[in-house]
This record gives sequence, C-alpha cells and structure tokens, in this order.
Amino acid sequence: MLNTLADLFFNRIKNMDYGKNIFYTKVNDEYIPYKLNEFLKDIYKVIIYFRSAGIEKGDRISIISENRTEWAAVDFACIFMNVITVPVYTSLSGQQTEYILKDSASKICFVSNSFQLEKLLMQKANLPDLKEIVVFNEIDPQKYQSAGIKKFQDIINSNINTSETEIIEYLSSVSSHIKNRDLVTIIYTSGTTGIPKGVMLSHKNLSSNIQSCKEVLTIDESDRFLSYLPYSHAYERVAGYYLAFFSGAEIYFAQSIDTLSVQLKEVKPTIVITVPRLLDKIYNRLMKSSETMNSTLQKNIFLWAVNLAKSKNANRNSLKWKLADNLVFKKIRDRTGNCIRFFVSGGGALNKNTGEFFDNVGIMILEGYGLTETSPVISVNHPDHNKYGTVGKPINGVEVRLTAENEIIVKGDLVMEGYYKDEASTSDVIQNRWLFTGDIGEIDSDGFLKITDRKKALFKSSGGKYISPTQIEEIVSHLPYIENLIVIGNERMYVTALISPEKSELTAFAGKNGITFNSYSELLNDKKLIKLIQKEIDSAQKELSNYERIRKFKLIEKPFTIETGELTPTMKVKRNFVSKLYEKEIEEMYVNAD
Repeated sequence: MLNTLADLFFNRIKNMDYGKNIFYTKVNDEYIPYKLNEFLKDIYKVIIYFRSAGIEKGDRISIISENRTEWAAVDFACIFMNVITVPVYTSLSGQQTEYILKDSASKICFVSNSFQLEKLLMQKANLPDLKEIVVFNEIDPQKYQSAGIKKFQDIINSNINTSETEIIEYLSSVSSHIKNRDLVTIIYTSGTTGIPKGVMLSHKNLSSNIQSCKEVLTIDESDRFLSYLPYSHAYERVAGYYLAFFSGAEIYFAQSIDTLSVQLKEVKPTIVITVPRLLDKIYNRLMKSSETMNSTLQKNIFLWAVNLAKSKNANRNSLKWKLADNLVFKKIRDRTGNCIRFFVSGGGALNKNTGEFFDNVGIMILEGYGLTETSPVISVNHPDHNKYGTVGKPINGVEVRLTAENEIIVKGDLVMEGYYKDEASTSDVIQNRWLFTGDIGEIDSDGFLKITDRKKALFKSSGGKYISPTQIEEIVSHLPYIENLIVIGNERMYVTALISPEKSELTAFAGKNGITFNSYSELLNDKKLIKLIQKEIDSAQKELSNYERIRKFKLIEKPFTIETGELTPTMKVKRNFVSKLYEKEIEEMYVNAD
C-alpha cells in the first residue's frame, strides 16, 4: 500500500513517457493535449512561486475554478509542498466564498477568470490572511494593477533549464517528509442543510480510498474520462481526477454540462463519473424522442425496443434483443460515443429502473455511495457483480455496520481526520473511530448495501407516522415534466410537494391536453393542469400507503439551480434552503387542512 499521494504520483510516472497526454482541453473545435512534461514543469514552477511568496507546510491555498490543467498543477504543487488546498465552488456567492477563505485563513487564492476575481475583490477587505490572488485566464493589466493580483501565465512562463529527471528528483526531495496523516485538503461541504463545515482529508484517507477503488474499477491507459463534475467536490476529485490519473487514463474536460451531449460523441469516453440527475435527463429525452419521429413504423420499432429494454428479464442472447440492438440500442449507445465501458453514478440515488434500462441497451451503470467525510467512496458496484437498486459492496479496508435504527456507520482509513476547527461536530459524527453517516440503509443477503433515506430527511406526520421523503420523490420524479421536487410533511396532517417543472415538457403536456395560456406564470396556476398532474402523481404513488401520498403540490416558476442556491453541486435539492425560500407557498397548501 502506497501511503501518500506523492507515492502514488511517483509510482504512476516512473515508466511513463514524458510526452504522454494526460489532460485534454477543448479550444474552439480542437482538443489540446497537456503532456506529462508540461505538467511536471508547471508543478515545479508553482512550487518555486510558493516559496518566493513565503508559503510553508500547513498553509492553506484556495482554488476557485472550473476543472482545468492549472487546477491540477496547483493541486499537485500543494501536495508535494505539504500545503493544504481549499477548493471553492465557482457557483458560491461572494459572502459564501468569504466565509470559506476566512475560516481556512487561506494565504493565496487561485481564480479562473475576471468574474471570480471581481467577486473575490469585493470581499478582500474582510480577508486579512489573503496575501495574493492569482488569475488563470488573461486579464486586463491596467484594470488590475494592484500588487496583490498576479497572472498565472507569469508564473509558468518563467524560463527554467531544469530537465524532467531533475524536476522529479526535486519533487521527491521536497515531498520526502510527508506523513500519511498530513492533510491534503479541507473541503467545505455545501450539503443540503446548515453552515458549511471544513472536512479535513489526509494522505492516508485519500491514498487508501484511491487504491481500494482501483481494485474494483479496473482502469488503465486505454481509458478516456470525460470530466464535467467540479473538482471542488470530493466525488469528482477522487473518482474522476485522482483515480483516472493514477491509473494512467486520459482526462478530457467538458466545457459545461450543456455541451456534454456533443462532447460525448467527440471524445468517445470509456468512463464518465456522473450523478443520477444527468442519467434521468438522458432517459427522459430518449422516452420523448419517439414523439418527433415522422414514420409510424420507425416510431413503433423504437417503442417496441424501449419496452424490451424496460423488461425485467431481457435476454441479450435472444433474437429479439439482437434485432432491437441493431435497430435501436446501437443508436442510443452512439449518443454516448459508443465506447462507454461504464458510467459511475454517485451523489444521489439512482432509480433502479433507469439503471436496468441503460444496462439492457448495453450501457453499464455502476452505482456507488460515499460522503466527503469518507474520502469519499464507501461502496461501489463491481463491473462483474453489479446489482441495480444497491450501491454495491464496501470497498476493501472499509467496515460497514448498521445501528439499531439502521443508520449506516463506517470505519477504516477512509474516515476523515475531522472537521476543521470544530471538535464538537467531529465528536458528534465520529465515535470510537466509527463515522455515523446520517444515512439509513440495509444490507442484503449477498452483502450489497442499499440506501433508503437520509436520517435527517425522515419526518413524522402529525398522526405519528414516519415518512421517507426520498422514497416518495424517487417515485414521482420520473414524470417527464418534473425537473426537481421536495416533499414536505413534518408534523403536518398530510404530505405536500414543491415542484420545479421542466418548462418545455410542461408546456408540451399542457398543449396535448388542450390547455391554452397567455403566460407561463398563468399556466402554473391553471386548475385543469393541476388536476391532470395530481392524477398522474396519484397513479405513480398508488403503491404507497395513504399517509405517504402527496395530497397537494405547488408548481414553482423559478428553476432550481446551483447558482441560485437551491441545488448542491451534485444537483441534489437543498431541503432547508428551499423550504425557507417557499415558506409562504408551503403554508398555503395547509390552509383549511382537515
């Protein structure tokens, strides 16, 4: 077992060609490679800059940026120098960013562009520890003449006569005193509730997790990753960046989530780290695609194949499946580049039916489970032992148990060092080396773990019945016009929901049902539409007990987004935030409750 990320780095590159392509960035219509020799030199130059700026072991450095080569160069420079990275989501407000930089006492902050720079400058007066800001993109030198602002290009454009071999020797020397309990990063959890806490992750935490994941997910130099989730999140940072790099795979940066459909076809990735929301969107888009087919025969063939893929006992050796594969399934795989070995799904619950559908068309999805506090992977399905509806078996070195209340608790090298400057919160979640996840689950007879809900999300109705909102949301969210929703009902007489609709789907649904309207706002309050949606919700939730069923709902006009705070970076709804934001609308659903 290699004990530090530096050990993993040297082990990875020892037989690697210096001209090996590591990252690819799309510029205009071309993917520009970033080679190992460039990576080494940039890491070296950032370290030289850190030393000139007086940065020492244990200091904190913040990064506010989209995924890019500069992010990785700064990250590894920090790793070798034993400096702690503090990643910050680009979607955070200036006030939220200030909190993280102030709490962590970050001395230097790297930002991607002038927008992030402007946001930071508005808070700089409240950040006494922040000595310098470094900008990755080109900026107007006259506009930013302050001595505390530096261009990243000025750092890496400095001429050096040091060879790759000499750089590796230097990095080895610089990192020789790293201990496996030394911190690599402090990641402030956005979470769905409360003030962010700084999760302290060490070399031991991350290196053990990466190596255990490598044993399950067999990744090698032939693999291509398409990375779209932020490196600021532990999930993508470990699974889509560290794991990929340390396994020798190539990493392509997605320009944005909106360009994914195009870039999947261009990059032809073999592995994509994703969240269930994206898979749901692809699934819903596929289900809708038959509506635009001009040929009745083509439409009927498509619907026949889709129904075959939805069946529980699809036999891939059957003539029917082979015919469906030639006529339909291959075209679906083409939309992902037709090279996918598997998607890894995490950051939320994957609908079992969605997983089985994609598997039946030849696209494997491996669902996993973890927390930032567990570095982050606790369990993941194996390509040869994949059970939909579960999050797989615990990875090596991880012990999982259930408490009397069925809360999942975890022990092993993956458990965080604690919350930064917050011993009380640390003691709340770590007891006798066991981390209490706050998730409710079950373990089946084969040892596969299944997540049933968040402990804090469970609520009790005024009639004393315990209700799982996640279960209800999962059942109802597959109506195509529902983009996001949260279920409400704590200490209430009945269950209600706030629904953020998918606008184009909702307007199409209204049109099909003969509903006319002058504005979208008017549509959301249309009585006929409300009745039709309630009817479809009732049909979807018919297997639920009466006390679990949604009795009323409100359609919310403003979309839920990461930028406006309703969603986490992995696209989960922040329950407390949304509940407070729409407190008036919630109360209206309980007027005259009986």
